[in-house]
Amino acid sequence: MLAAAVLGLALWLVPTVVEESPGNEPAAGSAPSAEAAGLPPLPTTARMPEEQLRATISDLEDLVQGDPDAAGPETDEVLDTLRQVEVLGGGEQRSAAVVAHDAVGAAVANGGLAAAVGQQVQEVLAGVARPERLIDLVQTVGANPLAIGPAGPGLLDPLIAFDHQVPADQTADRAAALLEDVRNAAERGELSQAFADAAVPTLQELADPGPHRALQDFLADAEQDPGAIGPASEEVLTSLRAIAELPVWPQGNEVAALLDVVRRDGQVTPTFREAVIPVLVPLVR
Repeated sequence: MLAAAVLGLALWLVPTVVEESPGNEPAAGSAPSAEAAGLPPLPTTARMPEEQLRATISDLEDLVQGDPDAAGPETDEVLDTLRQVEVLGGGEQRSAAVVAHDAVGAAVANGGLAAAVGQQVQEVLAGVARPERLIDLVQTVGANPLAIGPAGPGLLDPLIAFDHQVPADQTADRAAALLEDVRNAAERGELSQAFADAAVPTLQELADPGPHRALQDFLADAEQDPGAIGPASEEVLTSLRAIAELPVWPQGNEVAALLDVVRRDGQVTPTFREAVIPVLVPLVR
């Protein structure tokens, strides 16, 4: 498996002896220090994580081509790892990005990769590992539970249950409990810190009871005056009632379907459309 291959990277420090000329200046012809190496800023056109990863690989290839030793003796291994991450998709890619993030950190700590390069690469990998929805986090763990740490296998079933079974009125409490579990496991070294950093924002968002309360208040008002909704009032109310009860994954799908309805001309009044969209969008999680 890719994650195992990434975990198996040989992180050996290759010592380089550099003679110094008088005045403690590097001798003529000596290799530049790996610590001085760095990558150019990401292009403004690289907005998506996958685009940033491709740009980083290209920049690192250019750096190696110009001077194979510029970024450190483990640059080739890091490049191979990034290329492996790039060809994957979904949960497998995010899982591999977590493992690669940790491997890059180890390479920097061992002196095998320039610190500036390692930091830039890790920032890009963190973006690749970050889930957009809870289902993405579930798939990250499911791709290889042990890859994120010893506590990974024990996290998978609770995440699946949370995404597919926990009703909407319990979402915030369950998310808060999982958030504490992830943080505690990371502090004990049982979960990769890179994984925890990717998971925490999603769980924090789900632990906020505000979106569910806003939906309940909005639904109560809509029930009082269905005529203000527009021609699709019956369909809209049925959907809103379901959204107020469904677990995270089906709730998000129902929200997406309702957003499609309310954005179509002639289905709801402009006033209702303007009011409901800000309530629905935060529930696609």
